[in-house]
Parts: sequence; structure tokens; C-alpha cells
Amino acid sequence: MVTALRLVTFAEAKGDMSLRLGIPWMEKHILDLGGAIADLLVSKYKVSLRRAYELAHFVTSDTQRFIELSPAVSHLIDEVAREYVRSDLEYLINAGIAFELKEIKYLPAIPNPPKIIGIGLNYEEYRAMLKYPKPDVPLFFFKPNNTLLGHEDYVVIPRGGRWPGTSSKCLFHEFEMAIVIGRVAKDIAREEAPRHIFGVTIFSDITAHDIEMMQPGFVLYQQRSKAFNTFSPIGPWIVTMDEFTQRSIDIHNLNILRRRNGLVEGKSNTRNMIYKAWDIVEFLSEIMTLEPGDVISLGSPPAGPPEGLQPGDVIEVELEFVGVLRNYVK
Repeated sequence: MVTALRLVTFAEAKGDMSLRLGIPWMEKHILDLGGAIADLLVSKYKVSLRRAYELAHFVTSDTQRFIELSPAVSHLIDEVAREYVRSDLEYLINAGIAFELKEIKYLPAIPNPPKIIGIGLNYEEYRAMLKYPKPDVPLFFFKPNNTLLGHEDYVVIPRGGRWPGTSSKCLFHEFEMAIVIGRVAKDIAREEAPRHIFGVTIFSDITAHDIEMMQPGFVLYQQRSKAFNTFSPIGPWIVTMDEFTQRSIDIHNLNILRRRNGLVEGKSNTRNMIYKAWDIVEFLSEIMTLEPGDVISLGSPPAGPPEGLQPGDVIEVELEFVGVLRNYVK
């Protein structure tokens, strides 16, 4: 896998919106990995400009491809990180390699994953509050790709059409840690799971609670309640597993909290998950083939707010060591 890295998927805010991959740079900038790779190949390895940009574009123009190729190109990414950490910021900006945050639009951390899998009822305090029995196996559901949303973008409250159950007056914000699969996994043992995970990100599972409760426990209403456009904010980046390993940080002991309009409305710790990430990967791999780029969101502590999200709300998930995912409601 790629070494310690925070991978950002973004586009130029005033450009053609083509996908780029980058890494956070000097707090207020994003380093474009494609541009940096091409620049390095030309300046250090004397590769022709055309070939350098062809290779850089192939590696960095698709998040899923980058994840799948990461073991093969990790040395190149490592070298980029070493070389450009010492580079002059003015040079990077003038060369179109570094962008100010105001110049970019965050895209979903994985814009087009093969699968989005949500795990339900996976925090002990939420299970106890709802008075449900502990599930015998991890409970899971799927979310469609149309629900994906980037950091700093807008969650849209469904206003509906002529069909019943297509509008909502009570959106819940479920705040979750998610993992991104890095290698094909089928019928793997729990101990093998960490080697098949590319990294960790933050996931907001927006749920139309009033639709979900039209017939409590009925899976078709649950699926509908989570399937609307913009209902899966994800980001702002992916932190690779190597960064956790190098810093001896346990992903199953991270504080996680939910804020609305600056006020903390819910908090927990990932140690309270009933089924850990390794268990979930093992379980799912006995059912289906997990592929590079698959997103598995690991469940939420008690969600809210009870009255539902309101237009104008600013919602945030903060996951220790990973960062803050911020979105707006309209």
C-alpha cells in the first residue's frame, strides 16, 4: 500500500471539474498528485513531457484505479512526498501543482465505488437505547452511488413528488467511521482483514427517519430512507492504514462526535462498535467479493437531531486523527 498519506479527491472550482487526486499541503493548500508526479518524472528522470503527463493522468485520474495500483506506485508517491515537502510554495502554485483550498471543490472521497455498504445497529449504546437484541451477525444494507457527496457540499432535504414517501420532514444525521477496501477480498480470515483495507474516512449516513418509521423494521422503507441524492457525504480525505500503523494508532479506539451549528449533539468512541472492522470484512467476504474502492461504513452511535435537520444547518462529523467532515443542509 501507499505509505502514510491523506488522499483527497477534488476538482478545480473554476475549471472543467475533472477529477484530481491530491494531498493536504501546508494546512491551506492541496498538492495535486498528478501534477507533482509529472513534474518529478520530467525534472528528475528526464521523461518526455507528454509521457510524464500520460502516466500521471493514468495513475491519478481515477480514485479506484489509484487504490488498486497503489502497491505498484507507492515508491513514486513516497518520492513525491519527500521531494515536494521541501519545494517553494510559490513555485508549486505557479506550476499548477498546488492549489489554495478556496480554489478547489472537494469531491466524494470515492466518487464511484463498486459498492457502498452500511452496517446497522453496530454501536452498543445505540442498541441498548433502542432495546434491540445484539445481532448474531453484522447487519448490512447497500446505498446507491447517487447518494455520494463531498466535504463542504449540500445535503438536500427531499421535497417529494406525486408518490407518497418521497418527501421528508425528519432527516437524521448518522455519524460514522468508514473503511475503503484496497485489495480483492473473498473468504478471508479476520487476521487478514487489515491487509485488505486501503484506509479510513468519515461517512455521514443521512436517513429520512420519518420514511424509515413508516413501517418500523421493514427493510424496503429503510432502503428508501437512505437512498436519496446527497445522503452519503464522505471525506474530506482517506487516511491510509499505513499512517495509522506508523503512528501506532488503533482505529478501534478513536473518539467520534456529531456537531450541528457548532454544538456537540452526540459523541462516542469506535471501541463501542459491536463488530470491529476486521470482523465485518471477514463476514462480508464470506458472502461477496470485496473490491478495491468498496466503501464499508461501520455504523453510527445514537443519531439525531430528534426534530430532524433544518435548512441552514451546518453538520459536522469529527473523527479523532482523521479530521472533520462538514456539510450544509438546504
